[in-house]
Amino acid sequence: MAKYAEMTSIEAGLKFKSIGGNMVETTGVSQNLDVDNIYVHEVVITDGTGKGYKYLYNLDSAEAL
Repeated sequence: MAKYAEMTSIEAGLKFKSIGGNMVETTGVSQNLDVDNIYVHEVVITDGTGKGYKYLYNLDSAEAL
């Protein structure tokens, strides 16, 4: 299992299903959360409610597609 929270960067275009059921795709933007010393990665919702909305997400809780 990949440990995305330990990755300093991520490729754009990777597809995931979030824990909330949203289909999302990575944008290639990553940010370190110093408090927890983990990395979160920006995703964009690709369909359904919220389509186009971007947010930072810990991909360790998502299902890779």
